[in-house]
Amino acid sequence: MFLNFLFITFIVGAVVFFAAAWKVADGIIQSPRELRPDDWITAGLHPEFVQFQATDNVTLAGAFLPGSTRATVILLHGYGHSKTQLIPQAKLLHDAGFNTFLFDFRGSGESGGEFITFGEEETRDLAGAVRYVHTRQDVDHNRIGLLGYSMGGSVALLKSGDLHEIRAIVVDSSYAEFRSLIESNFKEYLGRLPFFPFGTLVLYIIKVRTGAYVEDVRPLRHMHTLQNIPILFIHGTKDRTVPVWDAMRLHAGATGPAELMVVEGAGHKGTFSDGIEKYSRKVVGFFNTHLLE
Repeated sequence: MFLNFLFITFIVGAVVFFAAAWKVADGIIQSPRELRPDDWITAGLHPEFVQFQATDNVTLAGAFLPGSTRATVILLHGYGHSKTQLIPQAKLLHDAGFNTFLFDFRGSGESGGEFITFGEEETRDLAGAVRYVHTRQDVDHNRIGLLGYSMGGSVALLKSGDLHEIRAIVVDSSYAEFRSLIESNFKEYLGRLPFFPFGTLVLYIIKVRTGAYVEDVRPLRHMHTLQNIPILFIHGTKDRTVPVWDAMRLHAGATGPAELMVVEGAGHKGTFSDGIEKYSRKVVGFFNTHLLE
């Protein structure tokens, strides 16, 4: 009788454990969609809203702002956000004369797709965005740059080696390896629970549900593919989500022209707002040098 009780208790505990892990995984890969259409009006911007296809045919939502030159910067937002997250940076570059193109990654904003995959499948979205701007007559196809924030920056590093059109990349607050990032940030989801075994089960569920294998999301391992692309890394010294050490590792791993700009006192979302003058001069100057000169 006692053994039966123990067996039933074990089964119930296992079911509860798995259900909790499933719920945490679900919250990670299906973040609430950010929709902030009024932000365009507040910024005084009037983009052309478009739809285009990722290379695996997921329908994505984008916004194109024509500039006074045909040089174009594609902006890539962070995890759990949408294209509107980077409206301030888009306005900065638009005012400097660049075409700017923002879009929602799959599983985010107004785009199709069910899951966020932390950069793995989002590389198909970036490839689709580059393919889309190639269809426009107001874009110089030899002068295309990227500005990626957090997950978006990692997508830029993961994919640009396959995209010969990319001439320059700004990587803002991005991670070097996703697994180490999620392990260090799991307390947000787990409280005092240890990463193993609960966190390991969560990652396994994520892999089964999305097909994304976090061990493959390692921008640091792709730095050798970017030897001909100038890269500007930007990071805040007080970033507690992605430590500034990640930017230092990425910069050290660069095999081509690379710069590192550290914003003193800035957190994960503060590199632009906390260092706006320095950020503006550096980013505009960087793209002027590599896309206009």
